[in-house]
Amino acid sequence: MATPITQDHAVSVEKTPHLTLVEGSVVEHQGAALDRPAWIHSGQALARHAAANRLYLGWAARGYWRLGRAWVDGLRDDYPQLIHTARADLKAAKGDRDAERAAKNLVTHYREEYKHHRLVYSAKTGAWAAPAATAAGYGALQGGLWISILMSMVTVAYGAWRGRPQAIAAQDDPGRIEIGAADGDPFPIADAGTRTEAAECVRRALLSEGVDVAAVEARRHYAWGWEVAVRLRKGKPSDLIAKAPDLETPLDLPADGLLCQPNRQRRSEVVLRLVEGDPFEAMPALPERAPNSLRMRDKALVALRMDGQHTELSFLGLHFLAIAASGGGKSVTLRSIGDVLTACDDVVVVDLDPGGNGLEPLAEAVGVRVVGADQMHLIEAVLEKLLAIAKARATLLGKLGMGDNWVPSRRYPAIVALVDEYPQLSQRAKALVVAILRVGRKSRVQIGLAAQEATKDAIGAAIADSIALKIVGPSRHQDVLQVFGQGAGANGWRPDRLHPAQGEDPADAGKVYIMGGGSTDPLIHKVIAMSPEEGKRRAAERAAAGRPWIDAESLDAAGVTFDDLDTVRPHDRLPEPIELARAAFTAAGDPERMTTVELYEYVAAAAPEDWAPADGEETEQARDRFLKALRDAAAEIAPKVDMKTRQWRGGRGYYLDTVIELTGEED
Repeated sequence: MATPITQDHAVSVEKTPHLTLVEGSVVEHQGAALDRPAWIHSGQALARHAAANRLYLGWAARGYWRLGRAWVDGLRDDYPQLIHTARADLKAAKGDRDAERAAKNLVTHYREEYKHHRLVYSAKTGAWAAPAATAAGYGALQGGLWISILMSMVTVAYGAWRGRPQAIAAQDDPGRIEIGAADGDPFPIADAGTRTEAAECVRRALLSEGVDVAAVEARRHYAWGWEVAVRLRKGKPSDLIAKAPDLETPLDLPADGLLCQPNRQRRSEVVLRLVEGDPFEAMPALPERAPNSLRMRDKALVALRMDGQHTELSFLGLHFLAIAASGGGKSVTLRSIGDVLTACDDVVVVDLDPGGNGLEPLAEAVGVRVVGADQMHLIEAVLEKLLAIAKARATLLGKLGMGDNWVPSRRYPAIVALVDEYPQLSQRAKALVVAILRVGRKSRVQIGLAAQEATKDAIGAAIADSIALKIVGPSRHQDVLQVFGQGAGANGWRPDRLHPAQGEDPADAGKVYIMGGGSTDPLIHKVIAMSPEEGKRRAAERAAAGRPWIDAESLDAAGVTFDDLDTVRPHDRLPEPIELARAAFTAAGDPERMTTVELYEYVAAAAPEDWAPADGEETEQARDRFLKALRDAAAEIAPKVDMKTRQWRGGRGYYLDTVIELTGEED
């Protein structure tokens, strides 16, 4: 065997004369590019081209895999987690029959909803996919090979586009972190699609804030959110209401988006309103009210309530008060009420505003109008005449056969004085308003007050007790207490959580809480606005049709006329102690005498910043301080007036004649 190999090798050497050339050629080309076939070069180019355009089949597969996973997530829709949580609650409720029964019902409910959801979801998917598949199949059959190739290319390209690294990075690395909720943790109310889910959402949020609940019932779903009733196991409704701002976070509500209303007939129950959107996106139009088409007793549309109910008010025999901060919609409220009153054929409207333009758009339909800061003497004169009419009408009731109350008609109309910017009135004007409030309801001489805030000196106890209809828009917490009373906030009356307009943002302007006039629940209303142009058109039509005027019987009995207002002249302002003393008599109806105690009670309420007891000061000391100031002021402007107090059975104080002499009214 060795010989042949040697021979073969020897023959091979002999027949390969270029061996040295091959060896030399290899040495010569070390480190240089190897010469390769053309098909290898074309393959590399294609690979580079594919890489440059990122058309990888792997991307397409990844894109369709992610689409499939998204479809499965939509099919599941968190129902397995909900069922798991409900089963955990069922396990934890063993021994509590009521809780166990509720948990079983919840598990059954979730399972039924899950089955229904899968059926609907699959049907929607089929309804979408069937036309697409039919069109694709028809195109492939009719179009032949090239259409099939084109469709395949489009299919691969779409999958690759959904699976490209940029898309994956955008989805998997969005730059934000969502902290997922563990089983039993609160979740946003926006995720609740059914009443049961909404109830579960609220239950979890309450438990997270330490509120011990016995039952939660989602009653109704509105376009703006949910209404949910909560029954407390222990504690007070005010405890839950105090936690409302904290509950807005786990519920994922807007600021001040949780409204709470205790049930007055059932102390353990609180109704929660979860406001996710604006309840007043679709406001009704202001009704067209023809001239003299209404009567005062008629109910008229003024606002829309957040639950969709129309707010209709009758103003017969009602004094009313409207409070709203600057930008809160006070003018809109007064204008809408004025629109109702000027459409009545049995009402004379009086417009008084010491700080603005009052009912300027409705001016033509107004009976008496006095506006402006320099017209206080005229405002006082008008109020004096109205007070005289209110007193005189009480003597006419029997003569005219009206019974206990004045019956408004075209011949004997009611009188409603709308007084804007009430805090800017003089002390005497305020006292006249208080006096009218006390005697005017039966005579249908009524007052409608408006102010930007309800300070104690502006809205005292006398006003709060006399006014039956209270309308409060965006305001301060102390305004709520002053108008609605102590404890109103704990019962759900929270206009202090409304926000006035800021610049171009209307915020909650025009939104109000209404107490009285048939409204008993702390629900938000929105007043239906009327533009100034619309107001002027309506006023012109009503003026042309003829407006009622105060009856001659009332004017004669009161001994007044409104034809002499141009003769009233401005008067010098009296020192504050004297002005307050005179106002106290006026507010009380000008009695023959008043004790110093009665006098001081009015003064302390009308001007608390000056005359209410200071810190550490006794009431008697504050009263003596005021009486000394009164005597000092009298000695300065009328030294001949005897300012010694007089004693009578039951008290000691001043007679009305003394105060009138002091103010110079006799002259």
